[in-house]
Amino acid sequence: MIWVWLLVLLLSGFLYAVFFGAPYVPSFKRDLDELLSLAAVHEGTQFIDLGSGDGTVLLAAVRRGATVTGYEINPVLWLISLCRLRKFRARAHLRLGSMWRAKIGDADVVYMYLHTNWMSKMERKLIAELPRGAKVVSYVFEFTGLKQVAKTRNAQVYEL
Repeated sequence: MIWVWLLVLLLSGFLYAVFFGAPYVPSFKRDLDELLSLAAVHEGTQFIDLGSGDGTVLLAAVRRGATVTGYEINPVLWLISLCRLRKFRARAHLRLGSMWRAKIGDADVVYMYLHTNWMSKMERKLIAELPRGAKVVSYVFEFTGLKQVAKTRNAQVYEL
C-alpha cells in the first residue's frame, strides 16, 4: 500500500511541474562555472534557484560562497537536493513548493530553466518582486523584456 502512495506522490509532483513550470531537465555542469561567473556569484551572494531539481546548480553556487535557496515542487528531487546539500546546511535552504510562490525579493541572483511557455509570466514576477540591480540567469530560454547583459552558449544573464 505504501508503494501506491509513493507512486501517486511521484506522479503528482511530476504532473504539477509539467503543467505549472517545467519538467525536470538538468543543466549541464560544464556550463555552470561560466554562467555563475557572468552573474557574479561569490561569497555573500543571495542565490535563488526556481525549480532547483536535484540541486546541481545550488551546489555549484554554494561552493562559491553564496547563500542559496532552492524551490522544487517534486518531492523526490527535493529529497535528493537535501541529501546533496546536507554539509552546507548553514547556507543552503530548500523549499518544497511552487516557484510561483517563491519569495525572491532579497535575491541578488535568480536562476531558472523554464520552458518557453512560462517565460512571460515569470518575467512579470521578476519585474514585480526583484530589487534593482538583481541578476537573472535563464538557462536556454530567453526573456524578451529584460535587459540582457551577458550570454553564454546555453544561458543568458539579465539585470533589472
